[in-house]
Amino acid sequence: MPAGSPYDENELLTRIAERDPAVYPYLHDTYYNSLIYFSLSIIDDQQQAEDIAVDSLVKLWQAPARFESAGKLRSYLFTLVRNASLNHLKHLRVRGRSEQELSGPEAMIDGRLEALMAETDLMRLVYEEVARLPEGYRQVVELLYLEDLSSAEAAARLGISMENLRQRKGRAIKELKTALLRKGLSEILFSMLFF
Repeated sequence: MPAGSPYDENELLTRIAERDPAVYPYLHDTYYNSLIYFSLSIIDDQQQAEDIAVDSLVKLWQAPARFESAGKLRSYLFTLVRNASLNHLKHLRVRGRSEQELSGPEAMIDGRLEALMAETDLMRLVYEEVARLPEGYRQVVELLYLEDLSSAEAAARLGISMENLRQRKGRAIKELKTALLRKGLSEILFSMLFF
């Protein structure tokens, strides 16, 4: 939990699951600005991003779940914001179509399916670029980001020093960033994936 948090992680997660009203202001203060910033990286509309951030916190409150960790809670909130932001973009595209196009089956596509497709396309692009890295760099990225090993565990598995691991990681991230930005990925999304 952030420094100065009035709750330890287990207490916070329990209070969310129990819908304790005292925890909502803390959730708002902790996540609201980050959720707006994330939404803005997708939709570029300040007022709508603020609405999406509030709506996501309200959805969490209306249908509380028992999260395994604060990281899972954070992922859940960011997923809500991502889906709502993508749905907003879809709504803008649909609104711009003619009435004739709106009567077609395309208008029936579920917003969650579109969001899942967008996420799948993004991850496919990232995996393709990771696969194109030189083997030493690719191995480091796979161990650190896909298998979620610590730096020490990754270095041990590869039989290299921590310094060598840091160098490979830095070069791999630099190559990935160049390739993904060239393909249209925003710097904000890149940072969220790798930092």
